[in-house]
Order: sequence, then structure tokens, then C-alpha cells
Amino acid sequence: MALGAVSLAGCAKFRTARECGVFVSAIKTWQGQGAKPAGSVSSPASSGPLDSRALAERYEDLGRRIDALNLESAELSPRARRYQKLAREAAAALRDVAAAMERGDAESARKRRVEFDDLSRSEAPLVADINAVCR
Repeated sequence: MALGAVSLAGCAKFRTARECGVFVSAIKTWQGQGAKPAGSVSSPASSGPLDSRALAERYEDLGRRIDALNLESAELSPRARRYQKLAREAAAALRDVAAAMERGDAESARKRRVEFDDLSRSEAPLVADINAVCR
């Protein structure tokens, strides 16, 4: 009985390690394909709606890539879902920034940009948590 429990724990660790490699590889590939770091979009006043929409699409792409991984690790999967949610929320904020700029609504653009910046700041602690699982 104890041997079975040890065996299952070993399988779970192996799955987590394998999925960590797949997850990290997917993120690095996404970054290497032209994604800008989260905080790299300049302020709405100096960045046009096309730039915001393009970056929003990049974050949507990241969300789709994470979804396609079909992660099952009990340790990694919830963290990857949070990362995916963060990417999708960032995309939504950037699309809203672009729409507000197109309407000439600087205040709405500014508010959503602040929300995007808050999302960007929440990425580092989540990445640290993922890295702790994937060591």
C-alpha cells in the first residue's frame, strides 16, 4: 500500500516536471515571436489604438497557447490557469484602451491602462510561484 502511494507521488512529480517544461517552452516561444513585455506599451497618449489592439491579440494568443497545453498537474495547472486568466484580462484591458482612444475618451483609456498596469504588476509574483513549482 505504501509503495503504491510513493509510486503515485513519483508519477505526479514526473508529470509536473514534464508539464513545467512544456509550459515554460510555450511561454518562451510566445515571447520570442514578437510579444512585448507586459509593461512595454507606452501611455495611451503616445501609443495608438493599433498598437494596443496588436498587443491585445498577442495576449489572447498566449491564452490560447496555454489552453492548448491541456495541463493536468495538480501543482502547475491552477497556476497556469491564473496566468492564462491574467493574459486574457490584459488583452481585454488593452482592447478597451484602444476603443476608448478611438472614441476620443482619454479618461476611459487612462483608467483601463491603469488596470492593465496593475495586471502587469501582478505577473511577477505569479511567475515566482510557477517557478517555485517548476524547480
